[in-house]
Amino acid sequence: MILAKKPAFLIVLAVVCMVLAAVAWLLIRANTETTLDFKVVNFVSGGWVWDLTATMQDRVIRGFYQSDSGPVWLRFRHLSPGDATLMLFAPSYEPVNLAVKLDRGENRIEESIAMKGLEITGLDHFLVFEKAAKAVIEAELRPVAADGTAILEHPALALWIGCRIHVEEKNGVPVREENLSGTSRGEELFRGVLSWTWDATPETKFRYRARIPLEKVKADPSPYRVIDYLIVVPDPRVMSRADLDAFMASLWNTRDLGAITALLETEDDRLRWFLDTSWDVKTAQE
Repeated sequence: MILAKKPAFLIVLAVVCMVLAAVAWLLIRANTETTLDFKVVNFVSGGWVWDLTATMQDRVIRGFYQSDSGPVWLRFRHLSPGDATLMLFAPSYEPVNLAVKLDRGENRIEESIAMKGLEITGLDHFLVFEKAAKAVIEAELRPVAADGTAILEHPALALWIGCRIHVEEKNGVPVREENLSGTSRGEELFRGVLSWTWDATPETKFRYRARIPLEKVKADPSPYRVIDYLIVVPDPRVMSRADLDAFMASLWNTRDLGAITALLETEDDRLRWFLDTSWDVKTAQE
């Protein structure tokens, strides 16, 4: 009889162990925190998005400034598993609503979420400042409001920057000193489209930085230059950077800047343009 009872005892013990294991699993599952890790970047620059508000369920993340080294991972904690919506908003950006399936435990959106900047709010004009170096002219572009103040916190947009460099002359003769009245553009030494980089550090007043390689500028013994910058800002809702490049490709070959800007005026439903001219520019080449 004692031997007969042993299998029954083992069965009961096995059932008890299974119940305890199930209870332990349920306790662990109930206490497992559900999280979501994600990263948000600017569509154009790949940099972080200023003044980001991210919302999911009843959680909110505010990301005013993230990191000098670039975008960082953001994390929502204490979420409920199941279907959810990640909502992203930032001033002057197109909002993003992203459906997410949350599993219990850790969740991660591996690919960075790109937000599209729509405009530089309050933009009235650009100012360009040159720094002459040994082999390049470094041009720093500053968006400016109507009251003359710099606009610092704005999204990176897909700017098209055309540049022309002329000899500065007066009465057909190259000028030899600065601040003369009545000077004009002489021989064209350079015409091109400038690539640029984006500086996301909070302290900077120059988000856009372009470089003009002096090796591409025709050599000339005259000391001073006139540099024209045509800056075209597309509305990304109706015009991509590829469309803008195609539109400007032939237009930029037009010799008369006035004719170019007159045509740009007819495209005000999908772009804005700005012309900034620097006089008395002396490069390190001379």
